[in-house]
Amino acid sequence: MGIQDMFNGVAVIIDDEADDNTANISAIIKQIESADIPLLKYTSLPNEKIIRHFQNLSFLLLDWNLKKEKIEDGVAIPDTLQNDEVTENIGFIKKLNEHCFCPIFIFTNENPDEIKQLLIKEGVMTDNQPSNLFIESKNDLEENDAVFSKVEDWLNKTPSVYVLKEWEREYQKCKTRLFSDFHAVNPHWPSIMWANFEADGANKSLEIGELITRNLHSRMTPFEFKDDILNTDTNSVPKAELRKVLEGERFLKKGCLHKGDIGTGDLFREEYLENEKTKNRYFLNIRAQCDLLRNDNIDQVYLYCLKGRVFDENKINEEGGISIINGHFIEKINHSIIPFLDDGKIIEFLFREINLKKWKDLKEKRIGRLLPPYITKIQQRYALYMQRQGVPQIPDAAIFPLKEDGDEK
Repeated sequence: MGIQDMFNGVAVIIDDEADDNTANISAIIKQIESADIPLLKYTSLPNEKIIRHFQNLSFLLLDWNLKKEKIEDGVAIPDTLQNDEVTENIGFIKKLNEHCFCPIFIFTNENPDEIKQLLIKEGVMTDNQPSNLFIESKNDLEENDAVFSKVEDWLNKTPSVYVLKEWEREYQKCKTRLFSDFHAVNPHWPSIMWANFEADGANKSLEIGELITRNLHSRMTPFEFKDDILNTDTNSVPKAELRKVLEGERFLKKGCLHKGDIGTGDLFREEYLENEKTKNRYFLNIRAQCDLLRNDNIDQVYLYCLKGRVFDENKINEEGGISIINGHFIEKINHSIIPFLDDGKIIEFLFREINLKKWKDLKEKRIGRLLPPYITKIQQRYALYMQRQGVPQIPDAAIFPLKEDGDEK
C-alpha cells in the first residue's frame, strides 16, 4: 500500500498564494491533486465555525506566512505584523487540534527550525518528541513526489499518527458496511431497537450506542501494522509517562463520561481522616450494567462497591508482600490489584465486604471508569471468591519436616 492510500478523505490547504500558478506552492498542490486527493483551498485562516467542520480531515497544509496585505518585494515585514500572524497561526492550530487530531503540514519559505522552536515555546509541540505537526521548507517539496516522500519519512517516525491513519481507513469501511447492512434490512432499525430497549427498561441512548460499537468492532478485520514503525526503543520513556500511557489504556477519566451515565467499573474516591491525616479510599462498582439501567429514578440506583486502597509499592516482591512475575501480580483469593489508576496509583480492591451505595451519594465523587478486561477480571475473581468452598487447614507438621531437636526447619 502506497503512502497516498493512507490519507483517505478531504485535505485542506491554507495559503495566500493557493490560487497563484506561479508560486512554489502550486507544485505541492499538483502533487496532491495528482494523487486524486480532494483538496479544499483557503487563502486565509478559516474561522471557528468552519473549523468545527474539519473533524474528518485527511490532513491539513498551512502556510506559516499568511500575508494580510501585499508587501513589496525586498521590503521586510514589520515585526508587529509578524507577531500577529504567529499568534493567529498558533491559535488556529490549537483550535484545530480540539476538533480534529490529524496531520498538520506546515510548509513555509521561512526557517523551519525557528517555527518549531516557536511551537515548542507555546506548548504546541514537545522538544525531541514526535508530533502531528510536520514542518518543511516549500523549496524542498517542489520536485515530483517530494511531498509524499517527505511525509512517508515523517510518518515512519510518528507512530501515533501512523496508527491513526491505518485505523481510520479500516473504521470508515466498517462504518459504511454497518449502516448499509442495517438500512438494507429495515431503514427504521433504530426505532425498532429503541422500542425494544424501552420495553427492557434500559437507557435507550446508551444501548443504541453500545449496539453500534459492538457491530463496528465485529466488522473490523485484523489490523496489520508495520513492525518496523511501531517496534521502536521505548526504554528511555520516563516512568511517569509510561504509567500515563498504561492508565489511558485501562481507565477512562470522568471528563470523558456523561454525568448521568452509570456504568460497571465506575470508580469513586472519598476522603477521610485517620490520625488527623487526610487519606483517600476508593469504591469500585461491580454491579452488572443491565441492573444499573433498569430504574426510573437514577439517584436511587444501588451500586455494589468493593472498597479499594492504595497499594504500598515497597511491598512488591518483598517478604510478606505481593510478588509480581512476568508482569502480573500473584494475587490472593480475597483481593485484586489493578495498576495504574488515578494518576498512576496501584490500587488494591478487597473482596471481604461488599458495600451498597446509592448513586446519589457517590456521583459527585466519581473519578472515572475501569475498562474491560480489567473490570471483567475483578468481577470474575469476586464471583469465585463468593463461591469458594472452605476446607480444613493443613497442619504445619504435615508439610515442614522436624529437626532432631524437635524444632521445625
